Amino acid sequence: MSLRKNGFSFPQSCIRVPSDRGFGGVNAVRPSLGCPTGLHVMTDRVLPASPPAVSVVIPAYNRAATICAAMESVLRQTYADFELLIVDDCSSDGTLDAAARLSDPRIRLIKSPENAGASAARNRGVHEARGKWIAFQDSDDEWLPRKLEKQMARLAAPGADHVAAYCGMMVIGTHEDVEGSRSGRPQIGYVPDPNAEVIEGDLIPTLITTSLVSTQTLVVRRDVMLEIGGFDEEIRALIDWECMLRLAQVGSVACVDEPLVLQWFSPNSITRDIPKRIASWWQAIGKHGDLMRRHPRHLARLYYIIAGEERRAGNYAAAQAALRKALALQPARPRFWAMLGYAGLRGAFAAMKPAGR
Repeated sequence: MSLRKNGFSFPQSCIRVPSDRGFGGVNAVRPSLGCPTGLHVMTDRVLPASPPAVSVVIPAYNRAATICAAMESVLRQTYADFELLIVDDCSSDGTLDAAARLSDPRIRLIKSPENAGASAARNRGVHEARGKWIAFQDSDDEWLPRKLEKQMARLAAPGADHVAAYCGMMVIGTHEDVEGSRSGRPQIGYVPDPNAEVIEGDLIPTLITTSLVSTQTLVVRRDVMLEIGGFDEEIRALIDWECMLRLAQVGSVACVDEPLVLQWFSPNSITRDIPKRIASWWQAIGKHGDLMRRHPRHLARLYYIIAGEERRAGNYAAAQAALRKALALQPARPRFWAMLGYAGLRGAFAAMKPAGR
């Protein structure tokens, strides 16, 4: 069995997990705070003269039920030299009110003037951050207590010269998310595959075909995030993948090879929106085509992946077009030819089907 994430599959073990996610008791929908007229950093304390080593950024939109659990998982870190920035993306359910219930001098609450999306919220957090390093967390996921400690130790190791470090992630979903599972039980998978070779250093070849790094697993130098322009606010899916393509061109990326993040996988996730995912792939190819063409085998594989998604969406002509691009780069791949023939036949049958039936 495998859990599909961002268009790729990874191995899975059928481990029963608790159904209670433990959201700190903040489950009720609260009155909206309303949208402020401008960005406002809320704090009732004087910021320390010395900046923290790490700034943790959590973008949030209508996450009143989960934001406290996400924040508490950060506040429980054994590595304590950090600030925690909550960037509320103009929520209407009292998310910021829920976040304000946690009292810790490291917390900074930021209200956005309008709902601009998670990428804009993360970028705002990067600009407001005071730390040398930035770590990202999602408003409905959780970190294990030693995540920052282990990543910062890896980045500070003698001889290390990395611009970022990522770690593994446990992904929990239901039977609907797991191919071949009919048990109805929660499932747990791991990203990256714990049995696969550890990928670090130059990530670019692997990144072309694999969504290797999720945002909430990443610690990155703030100056590097500013240098690459942050997250692309025009892309609507595969946002972390596209950002990593740019980040990996700046320098080496380390890996802490153990799952230190817990992600609750939603079947409604934007990464499962096939049209948006396909559009984002084509956007990334247009944006990073020169880079990808230096790795023709990997680019051919990406075209093949896109073709598979187009075929699943019933876009047989688009699938054939993507496969022709793949074959132009790797003409000796039987798998590519097989799918091209299949997509052609399905497209022909679809064209023959009477309208309205």
